[in-house]
Amino acid sequence: MAHNARHPTPRRQQRGVTIRSDHALARLALLTRDGRSQVEVIEDALDRMPLPAAQDREAFLAEIKAIQASVPKRAYPTMAEIDAELWDNDGLPR
Repeated sequence: MAHNARHPTPRRQQRGVTIRSDHALARLALLTRDGRSQVEVIEDALDRMPLPAAQDREAFLAEIKAIQASVPKRAYPTMAEIDAELWDNDGLPR
């Protein structure tokens, strides 16, 4: 059975939303005085918000590579070099 305006999703199947802001809760109370449900008010507000622009993958990678280029390059020891420094030929600590 499809759920729509005539057959809304039963409450037991709806996910709960927690509003932690006192300001937002008071605002929601004012906006629901005309008989609309909290869900309708929240859905309308979310529908009015613009979606973030889709980010171009190539532009994103170019930004990352520009950041990486500004980081100084350093040489790090390999695991074999670290092991040779910490352990002797018999596997005992130096």
